Amino acid sequence: MSQSSHVIPPYGVAIQSSIDGGDVHHMKTLLKQRDSTKPEAQDLKDAYEKLAREISRLEKR
Repeated sequence: MSQSSHVIPPYGVAIQSSIDGGDVHHMKTLLKQRDSTKPEAQDLKDAYEKLAREISRLEKR
C-alpha cells in the first residue's frame, strides 16, 4: 500500500510527522480534518497550534 493512500488520524504523531516532512499541502489537510466541535487534550491542541505556525512560516518563504 502506498503512503499516499494510507490515512493517518491527525493525532500528535501524525501532525509532527507532517511538520518534519515539510509538506505544506499535507499539513493543511491535517488542519482541515480538525474537529473543533470535540474536546481535545492540551497536547493535541498544542500540536495543532504548532502545525498552523509551521504552515504560516513555510508559506512566508
